[in-house]
Amino acid sequence: MKEKIINTLKDLLNFKTYKGNEKDFQKLFNYIEKKTKKELNITKYRFNDNSAIVISNTKEKDLDIIFCTHIDVVPSETYEYHEDTENIYGRGTIDMKGSVAVLLEMFNNIDTKKKIALFITSDEEQDGNCVYELLKIYKAKLAIVPDGGTNFNLIKEEKGLLQIKISIQTKSAHSSQPFNGENAITKLIEVYEKLIEKYPLPKSDKEYITSINLSKLNGGDANNKVASYAEMILDIRHTSKNSKEEMLSYIKTINSNLKIDILLEGNIFQTNIENKEIQKYLNVCEEVLKRKVEIVGCESTSDAIYFSNLNIPTIIMNPVGYFAHCPNEYVNKESLYNLYQIYTKFISEGEKK
Repeated sequence: MKEKIINTLKDLLNFKTYKGNEKDFQKLFNYIEKKTKKELNITKYRFNDNSAIVISNTKEKDLDIIFCTHIDVVPSETYEYHEDTENIYGRGTIDMKGSVAVLLEMFNNIDTKKKIALFITSDEEQDGNCVYELLKIYKAKLAIVPDGGTNFNLIKEEKGLLQIKISIQTKSAHSSQPFNGENAITKLIEVYEKLIEKYPLPKSDKEYITSINLSKLNGGDANNKVASYAEMILDIRHTSKNSKEEMLSYIKTINSNLKIDILLEGNIFQTNIENKEIQKYLNVCEEVLKRKVEIVGCESTSDAIYFSNLNIPTIIMNPVGYFAHCPNEYVNKESLYNLYQIYTKFISEGEKK
């Protein structure tokens, strides 16, 4: 089975499924349809020009478990992959085609009386709207989202997301006479500097605190002018210690002339570790892995928020891998088979052989 999973992952990595490359998205979905055994149900959906499919072992919409995945990736300079004896490296390996490969093989092979479904969407790296829409159609007692953390850590909290555009209009002047104007670009740099002074950037994934990334900074319209307009995009990932309202309020106190537009926001994900099903899942993990599972917070945001918003108990756990969205992104081969074992054992728990 391990070899099958690896081969399926390699197939998935051959499709360049970044935003705008609709051709490869459709090719990948066609591949998934052909790969899925005929006894399973496949339902296709389209939301806001983004595709999604649901694979399930029932035609019912009220399910025991929903597995939620995505096949879109962020843009990259290269989409080639390579491997060594332990890992596969390339865009989408850990985020999250490795887990998609595991679930495609599992759904084709597991025999269970439980009603299970697999969401495969194409817009998680944008806004996750497909999952939001699918949850108007489907219900579940439990959700499993392999899209956060590493090394089989169980995620108790994912940071909330706030993407904002901050802009300012000031006074232009000739660049040789800066005293006659106000530089809009430097005004925004001052705002950013004050923000990271109040909310220092984390130095590693061990430091679970709010982070603010300056994603874009644009301003000015001529080389010999003091810029009278500038805007910057901030991507903020905040913990439960810092609310969106608190942070927006603080930004307004820095400079009253700022204009703030919210581009995208997502709630903090939190799960109840004491939930009965989650405790069962943890026990299975520890049996398969033969060690205790670490329970941690995660700096990223995922489609799991749409389940937790509906009070559906949700498990976020990734296999071994790291550097999502980075050139050296990778997933460990053996861990994918471990994930397969965890899922099959968990689903089979309590069923008569």
